[in-house]
Order: sequence, then structure tokens, then C-alpha cells
Amino acid sequence: MENNDKKDSKSSETSGVAVSATEKLSEAIKKIISSGSPTEISKEIIATVMGQALKAKDDITLKVSNEMIALANKIDFVKEFSKFTENHKFKVTAEIEIIKKDNPSKE
Repeated sequence: MENNDKKDSKSSETSGVAVSATEKLSEAIKKIISSGSPTEISKEIIATVMGQALKAKDDITLKVSNEMIALANKIDFVKEFSKFTENHKFKVTAEIEIIKKDNPSKE
């Protein structure tokens, strides 16, 4: 029992975001229960679900972005390009054509 109590207190301390989301959800449930109108209940549920979904999307986007940045920072692009050039040959071709403009005669 003691271990569970300590674990719960640590998790609530370290995950302040989760606690506030839980508090918001419980407040929304209390409002839903206290209001009697089905339209108010529906609006409150939709608003809560949408708010939580948007927050989750933002959290996931932030985590994925940070992971991609960390991965890109680990890559030494100069070294990788040097390895690539050791095993590949480059061929560049160009064609240049110079054409005189047709100017109308000045009078």
C-alpha cells in the first residue's frame, strides 16, 4: 500500500499537465451532471473532447518534431556526403545558346 501511495504522489508531482487535464475533465463532468439540459450536456462534452484532442495533437506534434530535430542533429552531413562521393561519379552537362534580341528600328 505504501509503495502505491508514494508512486501516486510522485506521478502527480511529475506530470502536472496530466493532473490539470484530469482536473478539467472532472470539472466538465461535474458541470454536465449539474446541468439538466441535453443540449448543454452535448455542448460541454463536445467542447471537452475537442479540447483534449487538440491538446493531444499538439503534444504529439511537439514530441515528433523534437525527435526529428534530434535525429537530424546527430547526422554529420559532410561526412555522409563524402562517403557518397567516394562511390559515385558526377556528370554535369550544359548547353548555352546566345541569341540576339530583335530591336525595332528607332526613327
